[in-house]
Amino acid sequence: MVINTDNTQVNDAETNKKTQLIDVDVHCFLGSLDELVPYSDEWLHKMMNFGKFSNSFLSSQTAGAFEFPKTRYHNPNHVLRLDATTPSGGIPGSDPAFVGTDLFDKFGTTYGILNVGHGTMTPYHNVDVTTAYSSACNDWLYDKWVNTDDRFKIDMVVSTVDADATVKEIERIGKKPGVVGINLQNINIPLGKRHFWPIYEIAEAYGLPIVLHPDSEGSGEYSPAQFIGPASTYMEWHSSLSIVPMRQINSLICEGVFERFPKLKVVFVEYGFSWMPHLMWRLDKNWKALRDEIPWVKMLPSEYIRRNIRLATQPFEEPFHPKDLVTLVDMIDAEDMLMFSSDYPHWDGEHTMDIFAHFPEDLKQKIFYKNALETYRF
Repeated sequence: MVINTDNTQVNDAETNKKTQLIDVDVHCFLGSLDELVPYSDEWLHKMMNFGKFSNSFLSSQTAGAFEFPKTRYHNPNHVLRLDATTPSGGIPGSDPAFVGTDLFDKFGTTYGILNVGHGTMTPYHNVDVTTAYSSACNDWLYDKWVNTDDRFKIDMVVSTVDADATVKEIERIGKKPGVVGINLQNINIPLGKRHFWPIYEIAEAYGLPIVLHPDSEGSGEYSPAQFIGPASTYMEWHSSLSIVPMRQINSLICEGVFERFPKLKVVFVEYGFSWMPHLMWRLDKNWKALRDEIPWVKMLPSEYIRRNIRLATQPFEEPFHPKDLVTLVDMIDAEDMLMFSSDYPHWDGEHTMDIFAHFPEDLKQKIFYKNALETYRF
């Protein structure tokens, strides 16, 4: 429910009839790895041991000689909303028809952008497995989801550690209708490094934003989530994730990525956004004193951030005074940077629109629809 300024209540769907809605973070899951069999060859079947698992994604799974997914932090309760279990008892987010009714119909969603939720980057120490597995995931996403409901769009997944393979995969499917972004992962190479530049070149040419989303940071080839050492608990790890975008944006700015690729958009999903004022102010201050060290950075870092960086709203930080969120957006002139995300069906996702009760209508329209429409390739 949404609380109007006159303290009356209206349904979320009724509210969204006034404006279209693009949800930039909807998660979908394999009910079983065997769903990928039609989209891959026998070599990958052998490497991933297809056909040898139970139907539960949460069961122990192996790929060659290592676990799949590998050593990620686990929520002590459940990372998925159990009230989103499918009518047949399946994993939340595994049934396109149920996602359509349980999420899209409830929120009045125009488009939902799928970020696949099962560790597509985990087998990084075998790049060939990762490349083949990512391609199979993309074909599965397109066939099972995009082709069944035109409200579903996808961030394609790629083999981030192999830039050449990533470019080939973008060339293969990057222009297909329904592919609206490129889902990279956080690996042990900062985003500003030239390893990524061939990916950025084709992403800019195709009009596809780069999307960063937490997954299995701290394991395998994934980047560590905390610079001072690993967290002891899921609570500590989850609360530290905002360190990742701060470090990555630093790299993108200081390495001159947005001067080289001025039309490129980079979207940070599921990292929140209240950390952004600190980052913008600190970068601007230091650039003024140290810009001789990075002469390729021609503008204030905050100007690149406003032009090239986009942020999904979830998880919303919750200040003591809810109106302070609007003040924060005004403080850094971020009305064009924020995009709505439900994070369905994760435990901490948005299941109502209450958090937007104090946002003015023009700002809500940008967050709910316009900003995403101008960022992703629709």
